[in-house]
Amino acid sequence: MTILPREAERATVLLMAGSMGARDLSQLHRHLIGLLTARRTRIVLDFSDVDHVNYQNAAQLAREFELVHSYAGELRIAGLSPYVRDILLLAGLHGFLDTNSYDADTRMGPASSHHLRAS
Repeated sequence: MTILPREAERATVLLMAGSMGARDLSQLHRHLIGLLTARRTRIVLDFSDVDHVNYQNAAQLAREFELVHSYAGELRIAGLSPYVRDILLLAGLHGFLDTNSYDADTRMGPASSHHLRAS
């Protein structure tokens, strides 16, 4: 998996591509720690190019939400495919996804109806 940071108008977007497993979640954690220590507390995880998330490791994402919130930050998810969204929901992230899924344009506003259908 690759994770590429991109600065947007009001947030840092982490563009992710590939399949996500335990090693990739550790890499994501390091990216988040780096952003938080640099006081970049508005973060969007763009899953548009993520084709699979290992179910056994998906619950780790909940801890990443908690980490960012502990820094008074805001973590959002954008671009979930129906398949990846289902994996995350089955892993118990429904509370996080319902309130934290947003457009990849990083305006940190609610997702459009198109993204709600696709996510």
